[in-house]
Amino acid sequence: MLFLGFLMTVFLRLVAAFGLLLACSGCQTVANWFKGGQKEDVVSDYGELAVYRPDGEPRITPGLALKISVSASGADVSETVKEVSVSGDILLPLVGKVACDGLTLLELQDRIKKAFEEYYRDPQVQVSFAYAEGSSMKSPWGTVLLQGAIARPGPVNMPSTLDLTVTRALMLAGNPTNLADKRKVRVTRRQADGSLKRFDVDIVKIGKEGRADLDLALKPGDVVWVPYSWY
Repeated sequence: MLFLGFLMTVFLRLVAAFGLLLACSGCQTVANWFKGGQKEDVVSDYGELAVYRPDGEPRITPGLALKISVSASGADVSETVKEVSVSGDILLPLVGKVACDGLTLLELQDRIKKAFEEYYRDPQVQVSFAYAEGSSMKSPWGTVLLQGAIARPGPVNMPSTLDLTVTRALMLAGNPTNLADKRKVRVTRRQADGSLKRFDVDIVKIGKEGRADLDLALKPGDVVWVPYSWY
């Protein structure tokens, strides 16, 4: 009996403490946890993960695959596909390591040409991205990040045409789940000054009413968040 009384005392004290917490905090955040899930004031829309990427020719970064062809006096000297290392360089025959992180294709082409000029007269160099659309390879044109109530959260490659829309990105990520709130899909974009710009996209209206004009065109570095229906 004494032990049962002790348990009852502890329980009543916990209930009283919880009630005090609700009264002091306005109850909003805590109550939201007890309504079946987290709410928008508790869960981030992952917007802070958005990355600003300037327009223009893509830059070489670690993980990208490059096709490199070198010829001299009409004969092929080297033709190879190289993946940029985590340290931002590639390893080529004769010339060894060539730093390329942050360069454009033309800038790397000139750098490789100068390196091979020590061994050949007027070498010709061609550099291109070795990327296959729809593959698991890293896209030179960047990615968008999908989070929330979708089948496969994570990065989605930006195509070379840069025409990726919200609905297309969601499809590539396996589409929203049955628990998704498809009327409140949020896109967060990092601006050049570091600020964040947010867009809400109603993909239900896009589908039912054929409102393709509402299907936001994404930019590399955007974050797409699909909230759960209880948010």
